[in-house]
Amino acid sequence: MRTTKSVRDGVWACVFSACAVLLIGGMAAWAQGGSGQKPATNKPSQGAPPDARQTGQTLPAPIQIQSNLVTAPVAVIDKKTGEFVYDLKKSDFQILDNGRPQKITGFARESHKIAAVILIQNSDSVSPLLGNLKGLGPIFSQLMLGTKGEAAVITFASEIHVVQGFSSSESELNNTLQSLLPDGNKARLNDALMQAINLLQHRPKGERRVIVAFSSGYDSGSETAKNEIIRRATNAEIEIYGLGLSLSKSYLKRDKQPMNGPDAPENANVTMPAQPGRPSTPGSSMATFGVTVPVTGAIRPAVRGAQSLLFSNNVDAYAQYTGGVFYSQWSAKALQSHLSRIATDIHSQYLLAYVPDDLSERGFHRLEVKVSKHGVRVRTRKGYFYEGQAQ
Repeated sequence: MRTTKSVRDGVWACVFSACAVLLIGGMAAWAQGGSGQKPATNKPSQGAPPDARQTGQTLPAPIQIQSNLVTAPVAVIDKKTGEFVYDLKKSDFQILDNGRPQKITGFARESHKIAAVILIQNSDSVSPLLGNLKGLGPIFSQLMLGTKGEAAVITFASEIHVVQGFSSSESELNNTLQSLLPDGNKARLNDALMQAINLLQHRPKGERRVIVAFSSGYDSGSETAKNEIIRRATNAEIEIYGLGLSLSKSYLKRDKQPMNGPDAPENANVTMPAQPGRPSTPGSSMATFGVTVPVTGAIRPAVRGAQSLLFSNNVDAYAQYTGGVFYSQWSAKALQSHLSRIATDIHSQYLLAYVPDDLSERGFHRLEVKVSKHGVRVRTRKGYFYEGQAQ
């Protein structure tokens, strides 16, 4: 009996050992193959090529596909009525990159989700005007952002503060604007714009990236250069819009009639042709606006503020380059009207896309968009910077 029991115990021990080996082996195969996948085997499938490690061959490097897709939001406005034109087709547009016609591969006019950064100068010099900004939340939320858009808020004076992260809440935006307070005697506009660009660069692809800056237009105390703002904003496909905070109105604490209407040349930002008899190049086109843009390398410098009255305002220059608009007038009524116009502008644009057929030139590439319809003006961003293929 003892011998029989020992044999029986030995048999069961072998059975349990075999089950344990099978269980452990199955778990290892599941971990390698993933849940729901068959365990990997060393036997190659019939007709499959041999593993490069088995033949001693070197594994090929992974293929890297780089996208050079360029997008250009385009506003088309009737010269007589000042209204946006909505009935154009893809065939009505022509886009040129450094003067070379390009094949339009993408065309859309439907509204996209908006990611906006509201930039507010709250220095002591404009503090009497901040009260007029506190009630603008509904215009942003209802007209510009809609139900899906999100906005962040940055204030700038002697310090830069992200006072609200991206949010779609109208009440949160209202509370943020209502709590505006003055914060020092500087106006670090460029540093604040760079902070806004950094925030927008992390937004998902496919969103429209917009900065709306309430500013006197002048910088005081920033470490960021103008050319860096232009380069980063154009490459990130960010449109910059501006609404001027009048220093004189702030000092006088009273409103005057706007000096120019919303459709005046200062606010049109229409693509301008090259000078007659002069070859069309990135440098020559931008020099028409008082801006020096080299064909290669970084801008040096981008803006000749002292030589150009049109570009004496920094925000105006940034708007021109990125396809936005700058409104210099100041009054409570004009402010709301212009902000509503900006919201309509953003949602009324055509979106063109293309892949440049020639990227042999590094540096600034000038964009120009033409339409076949007569009696309209066209506004788009002035170009982008191509820095070469990544090594």
